[in-house]
This record gives sequence, C-alpha cells and structure tokens, in this order.
Amino acid sequence: LNVIVDISQQIVLGIILGNCIYGAPNKPIGKYFHDVFRKKNGKIIAKLGEKISSKKPNNEADILFTAWKRLSKLNDHVCPWIEEKEGWTKEIFVDFLTEK
Repeated sequence: LNVIVDISQQIVLGIILGNCIYGAPNKPIGKYFHDVFRKKNGKIIAKLGEKISSKKPNNEADILFTAWKRLSKLNDHVCPWIEEKEGWTKEIFVDFLTEK
C-alpha cells in the first residue's frame, strides 16, 4: 500500500501514486524514487527507513477508507519533473505533508 501514515499509525498524512507524493493539498507536492522522498525543488525531505514494522494499525480499515477518499479527490495527476539534489531541506516531513 502506498499510504503514508503518522508514527502512531492512526492518521493518513499522504499518498504515493506512481512516484508522485500527495499530501494535504490535492496536488503533487514531491516525488518518491530511489527510496528517497523529495520536494519539488529536488531537496531530500526524508528517506525510507531500514526497519519495517510488522505491526498493522488497529484501525486499518479506517486508514484505507480515508486514503481511498483522498485518492478519489485527486484532480491533478501530472507529476512535475524533479532534478535530484544532494542537500536536505530543513522542513519537517510531517509539515511537508500537511501543509495547505
């Protein structure tokens, strides 16, 4: 599943569609490729962790329902070209996803 949830696994923060990242606004806000999340400016905002939790969220059905509702509201499916940069952004990943 390509749903980004908060650390408590209770809230849907974003969705990855193809390699495009969608957060609170219903438009592309970045890209995910090579296990790296990048902002539109190409700077790194997060990397995929090495540890994967085998624990499923208690409210998995609610999370999937919420993710599906968000997915069905997406109108802008054109993902921008992003040139990779080595630098990290100073923005916090959760803020990046929830910014409106």
